[in-house]
Amino acid sequence: MSNRFDNRSVSTFKKDIYFATKLEKYFFNKWLEVISVSDYVSVSSWGDNGCGNDGEFIASGNTSGADYKISGTLKDPHSELVDEPLEIKWVPTSGKFTLKENDLRAYMREDASILFIYNSVRCGTDMRKPKDYDFERHIQLVESKSQQIKWGIMWSSKVKEFYNHAAENNLFRPINYMGGKSGVVLKQQDFSKWFREQDWAE
Repeated sequence: MSNRFDNRSVSTFKKDIYFATKLEKYFFNKWLEVISVSDYVSVSSWGDNGCGNDGEFIASGNTSGADYKISGTLKDPHSELVDEPLEIKWVPTSGKFTLKENDLRAYMREDASILFIYNSVRCGTDMRKPKDYDFERHIQLVESKSQQIKWGIMWSSKVKEFYNHAAENNLFRPINYMGGKSGVVLKQQDFSKWFREQDWAE
């Protein structure tokens, strides 16, 4: 079995990727609504970055780049965003993020930022991908917990800083639930060191 599939069959991998991509597209579009009243960042235009975000299986080639590219304005501190590559990361379980070393390298190569959308509260609700792949019901569950969801962007300069910090401090380790691939865990108490935490819902 290919290491690319994180110990999943090709069939399961395809279904998982299709579901995850559809979910990321939902979150990206919802995020555009959320920031329409933001005093932190605004987006004037956006598009797919590289391959399309339709969730179709790509047999070979680079699939580790950022999902979208955005243009607009970072209001605080002020700077212009021009075709900024943006990776979408939905994290349904609270307490930590796990990032693959190779993914971080790919983001650095294209100067990509990472938009984290995450569950910030341990409440016993399982917001991970459902076994039946029922997308609409899953969205209803996620939206019912919108008050405990947060978002934040680790801008490209911080992605590089985070990678270097992990490398210099020997924080990369084989991650069992990611097929043994090398990765690093960022704990929730340290999120604010790397990005500004924002509420998903008012």
